[in-house]
Amino acid sequence: MRITSTFYAVIAAASFLLISVSCRTNHDKEVITVDKEDIIDEEFLTEKLQSKLTPDIVIDILKKRNEEFVDDNLTIRNTSSRVRKASLGQYPGAVFLSCIDSRVPVEDVFHSGIGDMFVARVAGNVSNEDILGSLEYSCKVSGAKVIVVLGHEHCGAIK
Repeated sequence: MRITSTFYAVIAAASFLLISVSCRTNHDKEVITVDKEDIIDEEFLTEKLQSKLTPDIVIDILKKRNEEFVDDNLTIRNTSSRVRKASLGQYPGAVFLSCIDSRVPVEDVFHSGIGDMFVARVAGNVSNEDILGSLEYSCKVSGAKVIVVLGHEHCGAIK
């Protein structure tokens, strides 16, 4: 999925490492080797980092990360580690209102992981009182700098 230049997207976060992965064939199986330091688990938004973000910075980060996704760069995350770190607090750069469609995984489309952003998903990315309350909470209480409404092509809910 390519987010066009007319789409203004944003996310929370300091820049993350993208890695090159070496592959080799082993008994008709593809083996992927990843160095531990290349796994994105050390970079995590803190309250201090989040306080330095502006909406423009967040949008620029999201645009860059979306281009990385479009260019088929692989993002490796240690989800278990990030879940543990996020248990101490979350400081998202952005909150997304996205469609429930599984073909649009917001964290992947923006090379991000747990703790980087909040995502509300509902068919057709429409808002109601509950969704609006979640978006407000994300900004007022958790400090998100940007709200992104993320649509996609060929949405069955919109059709």
